[in-house]
Amino acid sequence: MIPYAAYKVLHLIGVMFLLLSLGAYLILSMNKSERGRKLAAMTHGISVLIILVAGFGLLARLGFFGASGWPLWVWVKLIIWLILAVIIALIKRVPSLIPVLWFLIPALAGLAAYMAVYKIDF
Repeated sequence: MIPYAAYKVLHLIGVMFLLLSLGAYLILSMNKSERGRKLAAMTHGISVLIILVAGFGLLARLGFFGASGWPLWVWVKLIIWLILAVIIALIKRVPSLIPVLWFLIPALAGLAAYMAVYKIDF
């Protein structure tokens, strides 16, 4: 059985790589460069998988089994990570949004961190 701390470290590594890949993809898209886009996109996909697997492992370690018993903070985090998972398509299709996404992406990640640390539930 994988310990809670190991899931947490994996989850955080996934988050770091996700933000790295999105930042790289934003810059490459802004510069209209094809070089490195494939690596950024692959890193993005792998990091999303790591985040979700480790996140669900953390939920299981906290005793949350099944979506019906999830508190609000879990739902908010899941929605944020799903948005960050599909935002790469938005970067590619609507390059005019790149300046907005440059600030929105870390703000969403910060909100996810806030929800996890303070476990907000109404």
